[in-house]
Amino acid sequence: MTPDLPELTPLDSAFYPALDSMDLATRHILESYAEMRTGRVAPEWPLAQTEETIGELEFKNGLGLEGAVSEAHQLMEKGDLLSASARCFGYFNPTSAWPGVMGDLLVAARNPQICLTSHAPASTTMERSVSKFVLARLGLENGTAHFTSGGSEANETAVLVALCRARPDYLEKGVFAFGGQPTLYVSAESHMAWVKIAKATGIGSRAVRLVQTTGDGCMDVVALQSAIKADRKVGMIPFMIAATCGTTSAGMIDPLASCAKIAGLEDVHFHIDAAWAGALIFDEKRKTLLDGIETADSVTIDAHKWLAVPMGAGMIALREKHYAANVFSVQTSYMPEGDGEDMYITTNQWSRRFIGIRLWMMLRTLGLNGYQTMFDRHFALAAYLREQLEHHGWVIRNESKLPVIVFDDWLNGVDSQKIADQVENQGRAWLGRVNFEGQSVLRACTTSFLTEYDDIDILISELNTARKAIS
Repeated sequence: MTPDLPELTPLDSAFYPALDSMDLATRHILESYAEMRTGRVAPEWPLAQTEETIGELEFKNGLGLEGAVSEAHQLMEKGDLLSASARCFGYFNPTSAWPGVMGDLLVAARNPQICLTSHAPASTTMERSVSKFVLARLGLENGTAHFTSGGSEANETAVLVALCRARPDYLEKGVFAFGGQPTLYVSAESHMAWVKIAKATGIGSRAVRLVQTTGDGCMDVVALQSAIKADRKVGMIPFMIAATCGTTSAGMIDPLASCAKIAGLEDVHFHIDAAWAGALIFDEKRKTLLDGIETADSVTIDAHKWLAVPMGAGMIALREKHYAANVFSVQTSYMPEGDGEDMYITTNQWSRRFIGIRLWMMLRTLGLNGYQTMFDRHFALAAYLREQLEHHGWVIRNESKLPVIVFDDWLNGVDSQKIADQVENQGRAWLGRVNFEGQSVLRACTTSFLTEYDDIDILISELNTARKAIS
């Protein structure tokens, strides 16, 4: 006799959505968006209070859905930096627009597994459609692309592809296939995830060669050529050049065409890390800022950085379709052969979320015209911020054509870190503090669709007040 199943009640409301729970979710989401517009940006609680509060909670007895959601909302509201705020100017992870969030909710509920086309034909085809659109915008129509957890996974994929291109038996022998130290070349102003990637792929941190800049945050191509030649002379094996399109610190773009030429002459893989600025492939007015991106063997773009979708939605685009299959292809009895492009054999992930729905929803809701308007706003806000900073005696330190500004007032003895700390402590706005060309500077970017001129005025007011307080 089959025993009775334990009743879920009163937990059934926690397992299944109902109108009251949907209303609850809607209320908290609306409250979150309201906070993004006018609420406190910096955490209200110090870390110790957050840790103490969470440490006192236990998981034995549940609160019920309403209690759990309300508790989580409060913990994040009090303890987190609101990086999605209209007045958070320090991140390249801006506010997520509602279409992308809604798409993510739909996927979370339906939970398609898109590692295999036959298991989720519609979801897989939708994601491939978005990928093909991105490839066309990059000028890599005959290549392949897939979504990743973020820029680091995308860049790591590029490194693996480059290693396999340099030594086809790398897949079997690993670094022993090289018989020497493989080396890759990036700007000294590039993202330091390259060091983590080098460690993870087994080539070691010594493989990452940091090339000096020309003093403006861009890679010095003369120094690049010299470094490659010097390394070859001592037995090192160059296999990749990675140019940056939109540096983290100051939004600078390396000389892409020149880097591509050197990569061709040296017979090495040419990658472009366009995690942030690559979004401008959707901006017809400013796409020329990315001239040279079409020469790359691979390109990284993070949709969650400037295309207003939830994290993490990175992308790797590859010039040749066989690159990814060479790296990730496997065979196993519990997976069918598929169509040769299934994501379990063309990406690093196996169980695979439908990440592309986020960008699909934005494009289907807003189209390129909607993105054009968003970019126009961001560039107008950046121009206004530059104007106001200079008007109030702050000195602009970068010459980026992108909406990111680094500045300081060190001639008057103002400490950039103290300014940033003071602004954060007040909670009304938030910006970054970075090192740029050896100088400690403040950094502000305008990449949230919620930001208005009034928010810029608040940032300027907070900066001026902080400067006065520490002078």
